[in-house]
Amino acid sequence: MASFEWFLARKYFRAQRRNLSSGIIALFSALGVTLGTWLLIFVLSAINGFEGEVKNQLMGKDAHIEVSRHQFAPFTGYDSLRLEVLKEPDVTAAAPFILSKTVISRGKNQDGILVYGVDSALARTVIGIPETVRRGRFGLDSLADSTGRRFPGMVLGYALASRLQAVVGDRVFLADFSHADFLGGNFAPRIQTFVVSGTFESGMYQYDESLAYISLAAAQKLFGLPGQITGLQLRVRNPYHSAQIGEALEERLGFPYRAIDWQAKNYTLIKWMGYEKVLVGLALGIIILIAAFNIISSLVMAVNDKTREIGILRAMGSTRRGILRIFVYEGMLIGIAGSAAGTALGLLSYWIQKQFGLIQLPGDVYFVTVLPVELHVWDVVLVLVVTNFLCGVATLLPAFQAARLDPVEAIRNE
Repeated sequence: MASFEWFLARKYFRAQRRNLSSGIIALFSALGVTLGTWLLIFVLSAINGFEGEVKNQLMGKDAHIEVSRHQFAPFTGYDSLRLEVLKEPDVTAAAPFILSKTVISRGKNQDGILVYGVDSALARTVIGIPETVRRGRFGLDSLADSTGRRFPGMVLGYALASRLQAVVGDRVFLADFSHADFLGGNFAPRIQTFVVSGTFESGMYQYDESLAYISLAAAQKLFGLPGQITGLQLRVRNPYHSAQIGEALEERLGFPYRAIDWQAKNYTLIKWMGYEKVLVGLALGIIILIAAFNIISSLVMAVNDKTREIGILRAMGSTRRGILRIFVYEGMLIGIAGSAAGTALGLLSYWIQKQFGLIQLPGDVYFVTVLPVELHVWDVVLVLVVTNFLCGVATLLPAFQAARLDPVEAIRNE
């Protein structure tokens, strides 16, 4: 019986193309499903591509894990701590650092920034910033300015350097107010002169506009932390396991140490990217929902056109459930045809963008010049399942209408 109902569903589906009114509605229904499926697959691949690029930037430029004390309290004896951390099998490199907020100035330009004091040799093993220096070099040792006087070197983000109107070889000043006694009337900050040795362009604007790197020794002097650091930066074998590695390190080191991985540091950004994917999916899903309503209209017209035939089928012994299945199958054929065409177009668009990069992006706005795409098989499966589920649900109302028709009344009215 099921094969007979499937046969009639296909026959009615083909007959719709010869009926102008219902055929046009069915065509637009299939086109709506095609468009929605196509856009969903391609846009989701673009979101995946951007998410992958952002995570690669975060993992490549920043340390995978930062070990520090609670409230970022400075501490000594960091060489022994570094050796202890390196005993963890998944940790491949560790480097000491000092992190502090400070004020940077050049001429009339001032700004509040974050300054990392690092060991230039060890830092290269844990962060990717040294490889992103576009002008000058990653040099934190003593450098000569335009007058020949020597000062410690500093590396700035290109956006920060642009705001300060500073170029390689210029002198800049850092001011530390952490030891100023405002209640006692001592407003004098510690001020230290540096020479810009290079500017980096990490691809992460929040880094490029707010970070500067100086030597560990210069940071200890500026912030009054002789022989002290505020933490260790670590590199691990698998960055996606950094949260578990951080927990293992906290158990190994005990209180008051804590380990914060790159995902926890960028929790808001990563969470927002996940929400963005859901919201975009829901927005584009409206196209499929509208197409599903068109399927309802198409099937309602098909039921009205086939009233006499439905009555004859019922009189010949077809059950209400059989009639129901005929129109459900017919509606789902529209959904299957549309989703199959949309999937083919989505996969083709993904392949073309992946191979030829036709969609370009402005490099001064984004950290990539070509729209990145990354296809997840489960995204495609989910799109197909949801699309055909909505189309299937849309068939129920007209299918129930057809199944409720009384055979005698259906034949008499015709």
